[in-house]
Parts: sequence; structure tokens; C-alpha cells
Amino acid sequence: MRPLRIAVLAVLTPMLTLAAPSAAHAAPPVSASGSVTQTSFVVTGTRTVDGVTFFSFHETDSLTGTLSGDSAISGECIQRSTGPILCQAHETFAGTVLGRSGTIDFLDLISIDQSTGAVQGRFTIVGGAGELSGIHGVGTFAAQGTTGTYSGRILLAP
Repeated sequence: MRPLRIAVLAVLTPMLTLAAPSAAHAAPPVSASGSVTQTSFVVTGTRTVDGVTFFSFHETDSLTGTLSGDSAISGECIQRSTGPILCQAHETFAGTVLGRSGTIDFLDLISIDQSTGAVQGRFTIVGGAGELSGIHGVGTFAAQGTTGTYSGRILLAP
């Protein structure tokens, strides 16, 4: 029985090595940064319950820098009488990243200061298509008015 086990391992080991993805082929994460300009913002629905306002929105942005292209964003927010407005949004970017074209889907978590209008948040890349298939990444953004910046780390598939 022992010689058979060794023979099976001798045959399977090279096959498993070839089939397993190699970390040596993965590109290292790269820094991403740039500017964002809001090109439209429309509140698409509101309701108020016990002094708390819930609203949904659709926004479009233009990005420059590591990500160059346009984004369409749809989200929902909670606005209390005090404290920040908190939002969660789905963002679809179409454009280029480091010379590769395609689309990227993001999950955005957003906080808006009610007294100053300052926006800050975090994004997570949840998918990509085209030459951006297999992209991963996380980062932050900040804005005042209709302009802001983003920065993060991205990993492109080989």
C-alpha cells in the first residue's frame, strides 16, 4: 500500500503545482490617487419617520488620476437632526486604470458633515469587467462642494 501512495503522490504533485495559481504571477498592489468632480446629484426619493429622514440619490462623477473615467452612483442615506448624514452606495466606474479599460463596481460608505457639507468615506472594489476583470482594492475619499480627492491601494489581475 505504501509504494502505491508514493506513486500517486509522485504523479499528482507536479499536476497540482501546475494547476495552482502562482503568487509569483500576481502584480503587487499599487497606490491609486486622483481627483473627483461631481457632475450631477439628484435625490430620487425621501421619507421621514420620527424625525429621521431617509433619502435615496443618483449621482454622476468624473475621475482623473489613476482612475480616469466616469462613475454612476446610486445610494441610500439616513439623516438625523444631529450628527453626520450616513450613506451607503453602489458605484459603477467606466474608464481606464493604469492603461487598462473596463468597468469597476464599488461599495461606498459615506459620511456627510451637516454643518460644513464636508464629505468623507471609504470604498471597496467588489468587481470588475473587461481588462479590469479581477481587480481588487480599497481606499478613501474626501470632498467639499463638488470637488474632492481619492486615494487607495489596488491590485490588478495579471
